[in-house]
Amino acid sequence: MTGQWIAPLLECGIGTALEALRARVVENGFAQEVMNAGAMRQRAAAFPEDRRALLVRVLQDQSGLDCSLFQQEHLQRLARPDSVTVVAGQQLVSALGPLYVHSKIAETVALAAHWTAKGVPTVPVFWMASEDHDIDEVRRIFWRGKAVAAWDRPREAIRSGLVESLPVAEAIKAWLDSGPIPESVRIAAERSEEAYRTSANLAEATRRLLAHYHPEVLVLDASDPRLKAAAGDLWQDEIANQTLYRTAEEASRPWAGAEPPVPFKQSALFALDRQGKRLRIDRDAQGSWVRSDGFAMGSDRDVAAWASSNPQEVSPNALLRLAYQEWIMPNAAYTGGAAEVAYAQQLAPYWRNSGSPNALWRLRHSAAWFPAKAQKASQHFNADFYRGSWNPQQVRQSILEEAGAPNRNDLLLAEEFKAKITERYSMPGLEQSVAAWVKRIGNEEGKMLERVRREIARGQASKLNHLATLSDNLLPSGTLQERIWTHFDLAECAGDDAISQYLEAFSSQQNSDEAGWWEFR
Repeated sequence: MTGQWIAPLLECGIGTALEALRARVVENGFAQEVMNAGAMRQRAAAFPEDRRALLVRVLQDQSGLDCSLFQQEHLQRLARPDSVTVVAGQQLVSALGPLYVHSKIAETVALAAHWTAKGVPTVPVFWMASEDHDIDEVRRIFWRGKAVAAWDRPREAIRSGLVESLPVAEAIKAWLDSGPIPESVRIAAERSEEAYRTSANLAEATRRLLAHYHPEVLVLDASDPRLKAAAGDLWQDEIANQTLYRTAEEASRPWAGAEPPVPFKQSALFALDRQGKRLRIDRDAQGSWVRSDGFAMGSDRDVAAWASSNPQEVSPNALLRLAYQEWIMPNAAYTGGAAEVAYAQQLAPYWRNSGSPNALWRLRHSAAWFPAKAQKASQHFNADFYRGSWNPQQVRQSILEEAGAPNRNDLLLAEEFKAKITERYSMPGLEQSVAAWVKRIGNEEGKMLERVRREIARGQASKLNHLATLSDNLLPSGTLQERIWTHFDLAECAGDDAISQYLEAFSSQQNSDEAGWWEFR
């Protein structure tokens, strides 16, 4: 295997929401804390024993008899009353989706190992968001930055965990049959096809793939009716009191009048029907509840009775899901992207006012794979060059300027001639002729400047080529690699075992419990 991981990429990997999130986080003081052993032990001690035992049973059942040795060890650790969890999550994405899914898992595993070694038993958990119903977001499979496979059944938006997996397998098979594919990519694609062909639905197939690529993490599908029943008090509070909705004004303040990422509604609940459709239930000012398909659900008491007797049909929205997550797990930290941390920020008043225990929400880091040619190209630049937020065009401009290339907009001679021409021919009636003459001179000087720049660029061709190589690998199509590449691209560049190198890259970080581990600088 050739190439290397670089991790973390400090600022360029967490999306365009970074600056706005940074300002709001600083303003609110939310998520500025760092993890510490005392708070983690307090979180473990406060978590109810019955919920811990239930969580272990559910994870044992979901992991199955063939769970890995890592998972067996984690289950034993989780059963201890002094243990905590650290979590990352993702919606069910075909073939596991972009590379940042893998890096989130690797960072979480590394974080758990770090704190376990420091004397706090910590278990890494991947939250499989199987009730997401935005199916259109996951219908395509990518390789080399392009969609190479797609599936279209079912057409209705049902929760993703129940979606039949066979159409995904058929889509992958059609891609494999469409033409020559590098052998390493074919092996990875056939493994994905097998997982979808031998599974009943997307949730099961995703678990199979995660078991292969990430046997070191426990995978939780929180749609389990037992977990939802254990969160009955949480649902009842939302039905009777709308506690989350009552924090809307305070929670929305950092957005300065703009709509926060998740709009606040009186109800934070959905109902799941037998087909798997996820239907919002809303409450009017008089206390009557109606499902989004028009079905009347009755009063607060009626809806409370429904939630109590049918916990498997209750589904929290994007905000209440975070509270549910804290309810069923002894969380010490959740590691997510800028959007996920922004969601959590909306719950800051809810957690503060209710006194509910909650995890520290950490902004995830990024990683990029440097193939051998990119690794060679990187040696011509300072190490900080590819660890910060950068724009290849700006870097190219800097290289040319350092070599003496003039700015194409600095028309110094044209300005000098303009002064002389205007002074010599500043008589009425010649204004347009003078302006046209000056413009022609400016155009000619601009062409000459461009010729000079091209000549200097020829002299800097080697360094500019290295820049292009780095750009094509770090920012394919102008977007960070981790959002464009999938493990198929990684298999093509680095072989089948490259994903395991994520763990090594993140585990090599020495400051994972300090402020330096944060993206905020």
